[in-house]
Amino acid sequence: MTERWLYLRGGGAALLVDTRPSGDALPRVVHFGTDLGATPDFEAIAGAAPHVLWGARLDVPCPPCVLPGLEGGYFGTAAIAPSHAQGWAFDGVVRSVDGFTLKFEMQGRLGATVGVDYRLSEQGVLAMRTRASDFPDGLSWIAALALPLPMWAYDVLSFGGDWAREFAAQRQVLQSGALVFESRRGRPGHDRFPGLIVGATGFGDDQGQVFGVTLGWSGSLRMTMERLREGDVVVQAGELFVDGETVENTYESPWAYAAHSSRGLNGLMQRFHSFVRDEIVPDRVAQKARPVHYNTWEAVYFDHDEPTLRSLAERAAAVGVERFVLDDGWFKGRKNDRAGLGDWTPDAIKFPHGLMPLIEHVHGLGLEFGLWVEPEMVNPDSDLARKHPAWLRREADGLLLLQRHQAVLDLGREEVVAHLFEALNELLLAHPINYLKWDMNRDLTGIAHDGVAGHGTYVRALYGLIDRLRAANPRVEIETCASGGGRCDWGMLTRTERVWVSDSNDALDRFDIQRNASLFLPPEVAGAHVGPAACHITGRRLSLDLRAHVAMFGHMGLELDLRTLSEAEGVRLQAHIANYKRFRPLLHSGRVWRFELDGDHGALGVSSPDGGEALVLVVRTGSASLGRAVNVRFPGLIGDVSYRLHAVTPVSPSAEQALSAALRSGELVLTGQVLAGRGLDLYLPRPESSLLIHAQTC
Repeated sequence: MTERWLYLRGGGAALLVDTRPSGDALPRVVHFGTDLGATPDFEAIAGAAPHVLWGARLDVPCPPCVLPGLEGGYFGTAAIAPSHAQGWAFDGVVRSVDGFTLKFEMQGRLGATVGVDYRLSEQGVLAMRTRASDFPDGLSWIAALALPLPMWAYDVLSFGGDWAREFAAQRQVLQSGALVFESRRGRPGHDRFPGLIVGATGFGDDQGQVFGVTLGWSGSLRMTMERLREGDVVVQAGELFVDGETVENTYESPWAYAAHSSRGLNGLMQRFHSFVRDEIVPDRVAQKARPVHYNTWEAVYFDHDEPTLRSLAERAAAVGVERFVLDDGWFKGRKNDRAGLGDWTPDAIKFPHGLMPLIEHVHGLGLEFGLWVEPEMVNPDSDLARKHPAWLRREADGLLLLQRHQAVLDLGREEVVAHLFEALNELLLAHPINYLKWDMNRDLTGIAHDGVAGHGTYVRALYGLIDRLRAANPRVEIETCASGGGRCDWGMLTRTERVWVSDSNDALDRFDIQRNASLFLPPEVAGAHVGPAACHITGRRLSLDLRAHVAMFGHMGLELDLRTLSEAEGVRLQAHIANYKRFRPLLHSGRVWRFELDGDHGALGVSSPDGGEALVLVVRTGSASLGRAVNVRFPGLIGDVSYRLHAVTPVSPSAEQALSAALRSGELVLTGQVLAGRGLDLYLPRPESSLLIHAQTC
């Protein structure tokens, strides 16, 4: 007989599943969250639940099973459809090194089966996945994760926004009913990052019980939070089958992930960062310092010529850049965004001798060479589209629905994927390219060749293409981009080294975007660039110091025309890049902190794992409290140890004038207890300015 209690512990978290609840009910999750200890009394925990007697209720309560909807008598949203309720039996447990699988079989209906996989990591992150086979009517929905949460989970934080305004946080209160978050775009999109944070009323950066959930999937998706009148609270996440699609035969969901923190958003963020660093991103991210990028886009756009690019590479090397990335505009016929996409050979007019002379020049400067591609898309004005018009996804009437003057290739066709692999592999074999910026500049529309939307087939074919390309070219790193942050989920992050979080290089907008993105993405994978003084999206002019400071708290790069910088600006930029390199080990391995300040200021910080140093960025965003300082407390330090503090130079002139003499000279010494308890008063006289403070043990 299967053991009744399944108990997993790891990283300060615990999962408890009861495989034989009373009344012959299907297995259910009794607890996920804080660690319950090595030998808790499982019977007592389950037995402590009250039997709520109230009118218009079932005589025997029916809390959600591990996959709500398999059981009869559950009135919430089913985690599987069609659910064939009351037709399922529990079929045992299969143990694994870090978890287990619960098996279920349908009674008397062609032997349909479901497996629910649970894995609990050393970082305290729960990974869940469902697998199904032989459903007589197909499946229109099956959640990768369905998890009951405590009844005190009222506040829900989701992340919407738009192009250039990704990760806009939206806070709602879950009373009675359901909150549903969906993307039908064939990718998560700029408006639906696949992550939710749910917690006790009023949770914040440093306080409150919270749960975080994210789906490792790069396609259409659904996430729901539901509270039933009986008090049950359930979160679900999974792949969305659009336009009435069903899956038949064998189905395996993407992985979904959940974590708990009793220390608010900071505790949750640090748990996620640790997990992503150890379990999600490729090993080389930790093995190699993240090189400073120079991206050519906002310097030349489509106007490529070799002398100009050589000059930009030389100027980039002079200020400390380590990787030169040639963005859109290098390939055949690419004069603008209306033509050429899909023809992945160097433009003979712009590069009469091919890319090798430029690559050799870049390598001669000591820089790596990277290249922009958008393999999944095609312009109708391209050799590829003219030769293979049937390869383009179209509407049911054959119409091409364009976005940014481009169509989508049907990755559901094996011959399309084979062509893309051959074209990209040939490009990589013929050139010593270190890095691909893999873009996706539109949503999926239309139908595949077999007459269905095929979003899931598309994403799985994309994953297979990237995996095959990486295996054939192990030296090449890949950045995932989708007009910025349209596809920066953990599914893509398992096969890429970098995420382009947003197309906006406006430092004030970027500060907010990166601050929220950091809840799920550690800084070393989040691309962040120093843009031009005047942002080409917002038109706002911001100081070089602010732009560089914000870019430092990610994977730093440059995206501006270096020819327009004065000599003094070049020297100042070089100093900021040197600071990034100096603090890079701390930024890309430490514990990241969000700070709750007043409405005029924001802050991000990072402390080393051993508490020996910290780096804090303070940004003045507004002017409502001009003439007032702000108090910043430094977490993550050792209480009885003394730290020397200094303002990292270069410091903007207005901020420098307001510094205390001790902080300016680096002679200020305070204990970790004072810095965490009393904090430090800092004054930034002007809006749209920033200050970087470093604390290190004496």
